[in-house]
Amino acid sequence: MKKLILALAIVLTACGQKTDKAVSEADSLPTDSIADANIDKHCETYIRQRLDTIYSDIRQRVAGETDDCHPYMDSGFNPDSAYCSSRYYSLMRQAFDFANETGDVVFDADHWIYGQDFSKDWNYQIHKVYNITDSTALADIIVIDFGNKNDLTLSLLFERDNWYIDDFGPEDSEGSDKAYFRSIISDGLMAREKAKVLVGEWGWVGDDGPELMLNLKMTDNGLKAGQCDVYRMYGFDKTAVTFDGEQLSVTENEYDDNAMKTVRAFSLYVHLDEQGDLTGTCHIVHPQASEAYDGPITLRKGYFKYRD
Repeated sequence: MKKLILALAIVLTACGQKTDKAVSEADSLPTDSIADANIDKHCETYIRQRLDTIYSDIRQRVAGETDDCHPYMDSGFNPDSAYCSSRYYSLMRQAFDFANETGDVVFDADHWIYGQDFSKDWNYQIHKVYNITDSTALADIIVIDFGNKNDLTLSLLFERDNWYIDDFGPEDSEGSDKAYFRSIISDGLMAREKAKVLVGEWGWVGDDGPELMLNLKMTDNGLKAGQCDVYRMYGFDKTAVTFDGEQLSVTENEYDDNAMKTVRAFSLYVHLDEQGDLTGTCHIVHPQASEAYDGPITLRKGYFKYRD
């Protein structure tokens, strides 16, 4: 069991020691005994130490990145699960689930490094901790990346006997993570309602193009394609389906790395027109196809026109 680092003695001194042990004995306490030490975990000094523990871990992982070793990117460690509040993490996972249905993007940057990329000198400074209550607090930190200093406010939540990051930004403020998560979930729920009209069998309409048959069904994870076949020729059974309330996309791609070529590809981008048909474009590459197709397409619900 690891021994408590000297920093705990500093926290005990600054926050007030509430045990019969002398401060000099603190460095012999096991880390698991922090809760038993009755430290005042709601003082500024302790919260600073907690944030320093979290961000120093991120810093060490970033600093360990090399051409053939990626402790930050590929280690499998999940800082969101480890360092964020339960409600933040749950809301984030819900947002990801809905984003998979709608094709939305949850993060266009890494909220831990506070950017899309990081430099070897990535670092941080804890500026101040304030507005401390029994369950919440705010902290302003400075993230240093590529020599630039960026200000970030963290919302903190006290749960599970410690402080966890509850939002990257003031609680539910415009631009905060949780506010964005809720907007993704709200948009996803509305898209699910609109998607109900798409459930069923759709067939190709027209004189040219692939004789496409598409069956859409609703699952707990949104729309899925139960069937995606070019009549009497070939099919696609590993499609990904997204619907954002307006645009429906059905895609599949298989690439041969050794041959450096696409083995099969399918992309359908359509929307409901005024007649209730799905109209848009379709792209097909398949080893059984005599030639690829890349052009317009119209699908009609409950209808299929095929060539003799």
